[in-house]
Amino acid sequence: MLIDTIRFAHLLEEHNLHDLSHFLAHTAFIISHKSESLETLAGVLWYLPVNSPIIVVTNCPPEEYEMLRLGLRARLASHRQLFVVHQKDDVLATLLRAHGVAHILDSSGHVRDGKGEGMYLGTLLAYLLRFPRWLVFYDADNLVPCALLEYTLAMGRLFMAAHTTYAYHASGTLHNIRICWAAKPGLRNGTLVEASAGRCTSVVSPIVSLLCQSWSGLPETITSSNAGEQGMTLTTAQTLRFASGFAVETFLLLDLLFKASPLYPTPATALLQQYHSHSPHFHTKRDEDHIREMIAASLGALLLFQEYLPLQVENALLRLCEELELTLVPPLVYPALQELDLSGEEDLPDRYRLLEPVDSPGRGSDSLLETSLS
Repeated sequence: MLIDTIRFAHLLEEHNLHDLSHFLAHTAFIISHKSESLETLAGVLWYLPVNSPIIVVTNCPPEEYEMLRLGLRARLASHRQLFVVHQKDDVLATLLRAHGVAHILDSSGHVRDGKGEGMYLGTLLAYLLRFPRWLVFYDADNLVPCALLEYTLAMGRLFMAAHTTYAYHASGTLHNIRICWAAKPGLRNGTLVEASAGRCTSVVSPIVSLLCQSWSGLPETITSSNAGEQGMTLTTAQTLRFASGFAVETFLLLDLLFKASPLYPTPATALLQQYHSHSPHFHTKRDEDHIREMIAASLGALLLFQEYLPLQVENALLRLCEELELTLVPPLVYPALQELDLSGEEDLPDRYRLLEPVDSPGRGSDSLLETSLS
């Protein structure tokens, strides 16, 4: 297990552009959307590469779904690799039931509400595209989405450096990059107020750090327990399990750390990189009840590893729950995609494509660029 915390002195050099082209041609972007306006969502998508597959998983009110698709089609006519799917889609629910993931469905037979469920669907569709090598997850509630340019360029630089150094597409190394915001400014009484860490992250990351140090023996501090902006190799995405609701971001990190620890029967080689961005992050502010719900869900993910928690972590978790008056419930866990036999389902993503493609990057014969970097 290797953990890096990274700050760049500069973001881009001329020689990085060649690698960046390859990265973008083989990366799928997955966007979690719920109640954000069409304008906010379109603003986020505008900052993403026009030729990369972008998968929007929305849990908007069903009656607004077609208007959302129409609005995006009108605003983003150049995005020929844009897919939009509703979280309550009947076809996806049927597929998941048929492949033994019926517990992701609610009493109505549709996929449950929850961020983890949406990320699982987006990852499933990206996996079925077959050609992406990397997946990037962004939230739709970014109010100043030009920050995504920095996140995307930074992840491209880090992924391509590791791709060359570790040859992990051949070795199976698990690689996850998590974005740590420089600041989360907000308005208070008409004044811009900065915060250096999210309210949820500041509570959850210290206890995850304690656990990570115990499992890995490394002294690294975890600052990204609740990173909504993150990327991973497809190998990583299909190896990790997902969790329900707001537990998903913390659980993905815990599952990565666990699978790379000596506690796991066949420990994986893993690289976790925490990128500290220079761009401030503006997003929709949530009320305290919502933050408490997120904290409880994130800490609940620890219960899924209860038999592997050292005593000091258990004690810290108990103290935290007493101080914050939290009741923890373990989230549902959804199987790693590599455990599902999805052969024959490769055409499914095309059901949700917004516009007819011109060309699909990565399909067919390799380009000169791909051949030179593979």
